[in-house]
Amino acid sequence: MSLRSLEGELKRLTELADIQDASDYYCERDDDGNLVVSFYDDTVERLPVLPFRPYQCDVQRKLFVEGISRFFLVRPRRSGKEVESWNMILQGAIEAPGLYMMIYPTNVRARIVLWEGAISLDGGESLKFLDMIPKRFIAGINNQDMSIKLSNGSVIRVIGSDIDPDKLRGVNVRGCVFSEYAFSDPRVLHILMPVFRQNRGWFILQTTFNGMNHAYHYMMNVKNNPDWYCRVDSVESLVDEAGERYVTDAMIEDDRRSGMPEFMIQQEYYSVVKLNEETLYFANEMNVIFQEKRIVSQLMLPDRPVRAFMDIGVRDPSSILLAQMDHMGKPHVIAYMENNNKMFEYYVRWAESVCVKHGLSFQSIYSPHDGVKKEFGSGKNVVDFGRDLGYRVYIVPRPVSKFNAIQSMRRMLYRTLFNKEQTQRLLDCLSNYSKEYDTKAGMFKDDPKHDWASHGVDSFQTMTLAIDGNMLNERSAEVVYINPQ
Repeated sequence: MSLRSLEGELKRLTELADIQDASDYYCERDDDGNLVVSFYDDTVERLPVLPFRPYQCDVQRKLFVEGISRFFLVRPRRSGKEVESWNMILQGAIEAPGLYMMIYPTNVRARIVLWEGAISLDGGESLKFLDMIPKRFIAGINNQDMSIKLSNGSVIRVIGSDIDPDKLRGVNVRGCVFSEYAFSDPRVLHILMPVFRQNRGWFILQTTFNGMNHAYHYMMNVKNNPDWYCRVDSVESLVDEAGERYVTDAMIEDDRRSGMPEFMIQQEYYSVVKLNEETLYFANEMNVIFQEKRIVSQLMLPDRPVRAFMDIGVRDPSSILLAQMDHMGKPHVIAYMENNNKMFEYYVRWAESVCVKHGLSFQSIYSPHDGVKKEFGSGKNVVDFGRDLGYRVYIVPRPVSKFNAIQSMRRMLYRTLFNKEQTQRLLDCLSNYSKEYDTKAGMFKDDPKHDWASHGVDSFQTMTLAIDGNMLNERSAEVVYINPQ
């Protein structure tokens, strides 16, 4: 055997021995809830790697000692959210083998903030997040899909919520942190929730506020639930053992001088919840909808026809909303759905199934202006497909400008009612529709951001333009579906 081959074999045997040694350990908790890992070779590892602050120790005890499994934590900027969250994931993965996930608003942000990111230490040094993992626990790291395999069998995945959420169906997650939940696609949590219930897994929703969007309303729903631990902090409530603030007025003033808008100062340092009209297009309108209780349980009009309004994507999701008009001409949105890589017929059959279930009449379909060009991979457009399925598809003209369309949608929202059970995803889209941020100019553009919220808003735009254009014809031939039950 050559010297190089011998060195390779010795390295392989050493790695195998390290993995075996890493599995020979037991875990304990100290008085602050910190994880103490003792190995049979008398070495000890302690997590978190960096000492937790008092408010972080509080969450640690609630999770790992008291057994609380649902957390909603509103943390201000510079409060150490990522260090806290990442070390919770690491502790869970070491103590109880399983799949653990750290979920960011986008995959790009996940890579920049955590996978390639680091924190600054006293003295000018830095520590990468990946280096916080005790080395003897690491069995493998996959840089491409941002996954870590531990020697005890645990797997840690770092992902963005901008993936296709349906790919997470059936994933058996034992512990999860949603970083900046107010800026993430809430559908990921909705898809994973049955898993958490079934396997008694835990999750943490960690965020700063982003106006009164899905995160704010979710917190209001769970804050008094005894199964949840909810905490809303500001820079004034996060103090050390001596009562000194971690984020001082001088630090905040420095951000003011650097041009940080005052609404962001209040939101991200003091956790002030207010209408975020600066960045969210429909902040005021959605707030009025909640205040006026126009989200109605089991909303249906049994004697009014149902129309479908669509946004059609090719690489993006397609979306469809079903609406009825009441005798006053107000739209009642009774159902909403979106999906990826489905033929036009899939959405029509879904609309029919809703009508069958509730004994409603399904009348017609409305497509945006570009629907006439979409072929769904078959050479047919939506008009052809509609004709084949026995429906007339109306093509809604293109708006004069996106600004005009947004103004029209704002007016329409003041007239619209929503089915509480079947339009939550659409409400989330409308609540999160936001302006694009220009990183070079350091300001928000007038153009909307194209993200997960766009598809629901675009189907609402189709409905708005069709109504404003007097395209709803009550005398059109109706196809009536009768519920056989």
